[in-house]
Amino acid sequence: MRALIAAFLLLPGLCLAQVAAPPPPAEIVSTLSRVAILVSDLEASKRFYTYALGYEVSYDGDITRPAVITQLGLAPGQKAWFTVLRSSQVIAGQRQDGAMIGLLTITNPVPPAMQRPTGAALARGEQMFAIRTTDIAQVRARLGELGAPIVLEPMKSPDGKETELVTRDPDGTRLHVVER
Repeated sequence: MRALIAAFLLLPGLCLAQVAAPPPPAEIVSTLSRVAILVSDLEASKRFYTYALGYEVSYDGDITRPAVITQLGLAPGQKAWFTVLRSSQVIAGQRQDGAMIGLLTITNPVPPAMQRPTGAALARGEQMFAIRTTDIAQVRARLGELGAPIVLEPMKSPDGKETELVTRDPDGTRLHVVER
C-alpha cells in the first residue's frame, strides 16, 4: 500500500502541495466603518450617544432616495429617518476615527422589538459594541444622569491596563465602554 501511495505522489505534474492547499488569496484588509441600529426613540438615542459617549451628529435627515428605501425593505408609506453619529477624537495621543453609528427609526408601522432576556444575559443575534473612551468615570456619571442601566460597573482587566463597564442604550443594545 505504501508503494502505491508513493507512486501516486510521484506522478508527473502532480504535487501534494497542489492537491492539499489552494493558492493563497489576495490580501484583504477590512475594518468596521459603520453600524446602523434600529431605534424606537430617536431623540433619546441621540442624547445617549452624544451626551454620554461624546459622539457628534454628522447627518440627520429623512430617507427619500428610492435605492435606500429598497435596501431597507420599506413598505409603501413607511417613513424612515437616519441620524449618523461620528467620533473622531484624540485618545492616548493618537487620532482615532471610530466607526460611525447610524440611528435609524421607521414609522407606519413601527417594526417589532427583538425579544431580549433580562439582566446580563444575551440573546442570539444580539449586537454588542465596544466603545473606547478617555474618561470612563465621566461616562459612568453621564449614564447615571440619563438613567441608563449599568449591567456591569466599571472594573479593571486582570492586567490592569483597561477599565470596562457594560451598559445598554435606550433600545437595549449592549455596549462595552472601555478606557485604556
